[in-house]
Amino acid sequence: MRLILFGHPAFFGSHSMDRFAAMIVEGMRERGHEAQLWTPPAVLVRLSTRPGLRKWLGYVDQYMLFPAWAWWRLRRDGAGALVVLTDHSLGMWMWLLHRRPHVIHCHDFIAQRTAAGEFPGRQLSASGRLYQALILRGIALGRNFVAVSEKTAQDLLRLHPGPRPHVQVVHNGLNYPFRPLAPDVALRRLHAAGIDDIRPGMLVHIGGNQWYKNREGVLALYQAYCEASSAGHGGAAAAPRPLWMIGSEPTPAMRELAAGAERLGGQVRFLEGMSTSAVHAAYALAAVLLFPSLEEGFGWPVIEAMACGIPVLTTARAPMQEIGGGLALLMEPMEPDQAQAWARRNVGVLLELLSWPQARLDQLSADSLAWARHFSAERALDQYEAIYLAALAPASATETAEAEAG
Repeated sequence: MRLILFGHPAFFGSHSMDRFAAMIVEGMRERGHEAQLWTPPAVLVRLSTRPGLRKWLGYVDQYMLFPAWAWWRLRRDGAGALVVLTDHSLGMWMWLLHRRPHVIHCHDFIAQRTAAGEFPGRQLSASGRLYQALILRGIALGRNFVAVSEKTAQDLLRLHPGPRPHVQVVHNGLNYPFRPLAPDVALRRLHAAGIDDIRPGMLVHIGGNQWYKNREGVLALYQAYCEASSAGHGGAAAAPRPLWMIGSEPTPAMRELAAGAERLGGQVRFLEGMSTSAVHAAYALAAVLLFPSLEEGFGWPVIEAMACGIPVLTTARAPMQEIGGGLALLMEPMEPDQAQAWARRNVGVLLELLSWPQARLDQLSADSLAWARHFSAERALDQYEAIYLAALAPASATETAEAEAG
């Protein structure tokens, strides 16, 4: 089988998508297939260091120069190959590819749903709405899709503007060996990463500053936890566990919430730029992952934490429930501008978890590790391989002939 995968340009720094594409290329090569990854090279984007101008020059590189090169290359080398979009947000290229046997991977439709007005108070710029409309127009030409969760598959079927496509769900495979670590090993890793003053048993959140990651909700929940701890909820007053917020630089509003928690005896650490190895160590030392996300396509931290054997407290909403496999503890979703009231209603779930006896925690850890094994990269790659081969079956011969004649 010959595969031509289309990926994001390296100059925009989409690291998770880069790793996803590389995993497929390497996995298919290991299975004996020929796989190439085509990405837009940095041509015009190199001419400026101004972020706004670089963005628009990058669009020219992606959507004008690269398609011309790809069209010429497909005419010369594309016969008999399956073309694969590694992310549906590359859908604007589908006018070039739709006559060929193809598969499109879908991760989340949050941007398209925002453009459609599904999130009150959340808007895109005029250029952003145009960009998402062009993506949807492109994927309307697609027929074979792979979604990372049932939620993403449902969003695709609901938003797809063309004839009903064929979509299969394949959960993401962990492309890093997350697993339990001995405390001394985890501590050494964090010290090597320049992180000191570590109190094992901390609360951890991982995510960027996108609204749907709900970092302000995490901090409001932590503040409610600190208040309950200092008041001696369930027994004598105790010093609150620290909270590690791993991800983007915090906003002023987040720093204000953190200061409120610290006035109640808590400690909030904002950690940026951590390596995956250091994040692994943080998971291994944590008492719980706090992940009350409002929207996701998959929810990587949920299964990463479970693969390390630690409890997960997340939102009772798809796809978090799906990825949590009935083992993650659930909270109600937070409504807009209701962080404090939501935190007070749901902090009891966190307090109860932190009071569990060790035997119950050990059983949850064992069950979580067993569930996480379903998310292996090898399992995902085996499913991709079967889907790709089916897309190249004799029924696709007509598409190939049409593409070569076009």
